[in-house]
Parts: sequence; structure tokens; C-alpha cells
Amino acid sequence: MIEKVLCEIHGTKEMTFGCIHIAMATDSKEKIGFYYSEAKEDLPQIAWCGDCEQWLLDNGEEWTEVFQARADFKMLCIDCFDEVKNNETEIHIR
Repeated sequence: MIEKVLCEIHGTKEMTFGCIHIAMATDSKEKIGFYYSEAKEDLPQIAWCGDCEQWLLDNGEEWTEVFQARADFKMLCIDCFDEVKNNETEIHIR
């Protein structure tokens, strides 16, 4: 079962994660690219921006500790996640 998170805007919702750039785009509404993984059973969705995707491509596409520190993933509610996703013109599933 995916855990819930208390969002200041949407209340108690399903938990997701986004890179720091995705998290900041929840407020700025800036288009930064949106890459995400399909939700797996009992695991929250996770998303990262175009810059983080380019870093992955340039560095062997492995989710190393260096990448995770750079991406600085933040907890988001599913509604915030979807708002950023729906604001983008291109969405990529990885």
C-alpha cells in the first residue's frame, strides 16, 4: 500500500516523489520537462526533470548516489505531481 502524505494544498493524498526541480515547478509552473516511472505495486511514482534526465544520459543512466543527491528528491502529493505533469507539453515514461 502506498503511503499518504499531508499536502498543504490538497490535504491527505497518495505520496509521490519528484526531483527538486519538479518540486519547485509546483509553484513556478515553469516547463522543465517531465520524466517518470510507472507506479509499481506498493511503490510511489517518481518523476524527474529534463536536466536530471540529461545528467542520467550523460552518466551511464544509473541512479547512483551522486544522481540522487543532485536530484534531491522531494515528497509530493499525487495531485501536485499531476499538476506539474499536466503543465508540461511533453511527458516521457521511462
